[in-house]
Amino acid sequence: MSTEQIEDAVISAARARGFQINSAVMQTVAIDLAGSSLDGTMITIPHKGTMSIKDYLADLHARAPSGFSRLQQPAKPEDERTVSQMRRRRPTITADDIAKYTGVTRTHMTELAASRSTNR
Repeated sequence: MSTEQIEDAVISAARARGFQINSAVMQTVAIDLAGSSLDGTMITIPHKGTMSIKDYLADLHARAPSGFSRLQQPAKPEDERTVSQMRRRRPTITADDIAKYTGVTRTHMTELAASRSTNR
């Protein structure tokens, strides 16, 4: 399972509880859950164990309450589609963009560009 699918599950669970997560907290999610896998509503985190998405959100909210904002209306099923719609609107990464970077950043940009081209 890809990191994007786990992030989508976390976003969907937060929306179902009436919250929106900002980009800074989503970076924390990506770091916390790097290498993790998702089985239904349970996240398996390497060398740390398994926890439910609900428990992870509660912990995340306790650590970074300012990263959560209330939605005007609680989540509806169509909200889950908006995450993938937003991903489709992301700009493509060009060779010129990649050429600006070196080292690990360049490697990540190359991988990201490749993943975006296969997801379209």
